Amino acid sequence: MAGWVRNEPAEWTELRVHGVSGTPPERMLEHPTVRRVSGDAASGFYRRVWETDPVVEDNGEQVLEAYSWGGLTAGSKVRALWLLLLPFLLANVAFYARPVDRPGLRQSVAEAVQRLFALTITVTLVLATVNVSADFAGWQCVRPDGGRSCSSAWVGWLSWPWLATPGRRIAVTTLLPVAVIALLWWLANKTWASTEETKVDPEPLRSGHCSPLENRRMWNSSKPVRLLRAVHVMAALSLVGVLALAPFAAGWTAGSALLTALGVLGVTSVVLACLPIMSDRPEAGRNGRDDALSAVVTALPWLTATLLAAALAWLSFAGPAPVTTPGAPRTTLPWLSAAVHLNITAQAVFLIVMIALLRAMKRAEKRPTDCPPAWRGYATAVLMLFASALSGAYASALVLAVAHVLGKPMPRDQGIDPLVTPMPYFWVAALALLVAVTAAVLAPIGYVALRRGAGRMMLPLVRETYPEAAADPRRATAIARQWATATLDETTRKVTGWFVGITLLLAASAFAGYWIDRTATTDTRWLGGMANVGDWLIGLFAAALVYVGRQAFRNAGTRRLVGVVWDLGTFWPRAAHPLAPPCYAERAVPQLIKRIDVLRRDGRHVLLSCHSQGTVLGAAVVMQLTYEQSASVGLLTYGSPLRRLYARFFPAYFGPEALERAGSFLVGSPAEERERWPWRNLYRPSDPIGGAVLGDGAAVVDRSLVDPVFARPTGDIADPPTLGHSSYPDDPHWAATVREVKRLRLASVRTAPQDAVVGTG
Repeated sequence: MAGWVRNEPAEWTELRVHGVSGTPPERMLEHPTVRRVSGDAASGFYRRVWETDPVVEDNGEQVLEAYSWGGLTAGSKVRALWLLLLPFLLANVAFYARPVDRPGLRQSVAEAVQRLFALTITVTLVLATVNVSADFAGWQCVRPDGGRSCSSAWVGWLSWPWLATPGRRIAVTTLLPVAVIALLWWLANKTWASTEETKVDPEPLRSGHCSPLENRRMWNSSKPVRLLRAVHVMAALSLVGVLALAPFAAGWTAGSALLTALGVLGVTSVVLACLPIMSDRPEAGRNGRDDALSAVVTALPWLTATLLAAALAWLSFAGPAPVTTPGAPRTTLPWLSAAVHLNITAQAVFLIVMIALLRAMKRAEKRPTDCPPAWRGYATAVLMLFASALSGAYASALVLAVAHVLGKPMPRDQGIDPLVTPMPYFWVAALALLVAVTAAVLAPIGYVALRRGAGRMMLPLVRETYPEAAADPRRATAIARQWATATLDETTRKVTGWFVGITLLLAASAFAGYWIDRTATTDTRWLGGMANVGDWLIGLFAAALVYVGRQAFRNAGTRRLVGVVWDLGTFWPRAAHPLAPPCYAERAVPQLIKRIDVLRRDGRHVLLSCHSQGTVLGAAVVMQLTYEQSASVGLLTYGSPLRRLYARFFPAYFGPEALERAGSFLVGSPAEERERWPWRNLYRPSDPIGGAVLGDGAAVVDRSLVDPVFARPTGDIADPPTLGHSSYPDDPHWAATVREVKRLRLASVRTAPQDAVVGTG
């Protein structure tokens, strides 16, 4: 590529870190041509390309550089499949939403409960795939004489002579769930190699860690993710094997021995999921690969896969006779319905236990009055509930949709082409209707609340901010509505809280009704009608999911939109669910620390300039810099969700005290006044994502920018645009703020921090 790029170090390097949706480096650097100077296409550092040397903009005094990490969350067509992993993502994010708690038995129990709950989410997917393949196609779509009975052309191959025996049909149709598990295993291992395997350098130890983010072991997840992934794969494969062998479990045969062995491995996976080693990260600089337990655990999935292969071979070639004849009468695959019931019950129990633990944590917590945690401190339980509900919706959509394609879903063998379907899926369909109605009712309530907020709270604030507002009530009202819309997060939290409360009542009622009369949704007219409508809603949900996935695979814009969801959820390491989408921060945070260390050498300085989700990365980096490194760093954040979102949903990691300490790390002493911190945060009242970080009324660190411009430019017929969450560097106050942070960094007199301890972690 022709042109000149300044690769030499400068006195100041402004290192920009973008937010969600993968902002291109050309936009970040406001330059048409850029070149990567470090990293790779997934996450790299870029500088501007000039026609000649020297130039005014990039020189020995200052240089502009961009860190682009969007390739870690968006861009690849394979990532369209991540839509299916949203329940896994929610279960994993819930792990980090617990309130601040002291290390001890309660914390260990809470972590074990969440790992077990995440395991049930994996089991939900496995049961659904077994249901539509081995059960519907391999077990129910066959006559007692071995012929095909389902009218759909999709299962015409079941009439092949080679598939005349039940064992072969079960073995062949079981390959679908095995393929799904293998795909998830491959994806998890592939992403693990590019994220969790990133080397984390050791750090000087600090005493009195306030946030786990202050310890670099936070990003040293290679070992626990590898172990927990092995546990989930082992559980999934053993469950498939047990269900495939269940129809032939009579007497003591080779199949019975394989069934017993696979069952033992399944129970072992549950026990292993309870062990703290599955989430505990070794200290930075160590990987903990040498212990014997790790070697055994990582070998168990391969042992399970070998036994499963032996089981399928036995079913295919030994010609075992089933305990009951397929299709006479039609029933679900033996043990399948019981497994579905047991899994749902386990999820309910884990949710109840987690709510009790969260209540105990709340009593012991010193709650800040100015930044209370979201949903009264029960965000973990809410996210777990959403994960459970969404996984149940996915499973029901798959099972009921396939049942309609092959025949008709029925609770028992009756009618034409019936496919006996486990009753919980009908109850999920009925519950889906009630949940949809609840959402449809609460959505306009939230909209009305926003409109009222515009008139009641925002309009007086607009009049106070703009002296010319009294002369143009129309413009003032329009700005008030824009500012009210920017508070959508507060309204959403409230409405979601109501929604969760109502959903919990509905779910509890459905759970109780199910155990009182399991067939009520099919045998009672009004409940049956609800189930039928819910069935259609779930079908539409499945169709919408397929459409979005197809668009994400074919369309780069849709793929970036899907990537926004992952930007918010995949900041967190895979501590509860190892098959969730990968954590980009496992690579981004160590990469930023290393780059800062290179740029600051020989007495030079770095201005870490972070936007939106990039401010979360920036705060995590500042918390993990050594004393020597942070002495050369200034921090500029803008459009930051740190307080509005992260401090409320993840108080143990980004709570007010943790953010306060992050600022103090830049000057080396928590006693230093905020005015001297080389950190400024810009936000706008029109920004729906960003806001104040420290909430200081004196506007020392947090600086509010007026947006939009009130009056029309002379000769213009349109009102000035509302910038909201974008274009912060275009603000007139930007340059002055950059100069201020640089001045504060150079003026800061550093003394050794009191909590620095010699050593390495």
